[in-house]
Amino acid sequence: QLAAARMGFRLYLAGSEDFLWSATRVAFEVGMSLDEIQSEHCGSSARTVYCVHCKCFTRGVTTNIVVCVACAKTLGVRDHYSRRLAAYMGVQIDAEAPGALPAVEAVYV
Repeated sequence: QLAAARMGFRLYLAGSEDFLWSATRVAFEVGMSLDEIQSEHCGSSARTVYCVHCKCFTRGVTTNIVVCVACAKTLGVRDHYSRRLAAYMGVQIDAEAPGALPAVEAVYV
């Protein structure tokens, strides 16, 4: 339906961050611009984390450290967000000193 929308169409979105950016990406694919999209975050601040090592997504992350669902590496959840992937970057946190991990904190509730 977005592809058939006429000039002047506006898209209003409300939901989780994961939903907002996924829906925005779909809108971009049919030619909408960011000026035509208005969004409101509501609900949980849980993040979707993209593992830069195995290219898999872990959803619903509420802590600063998470174990990748695919490769089992312990990832630090970075604040870097990719609109293209609709996810935050996760990088192996103990790559230089295996097993040396900071405290796990619930920060995205």
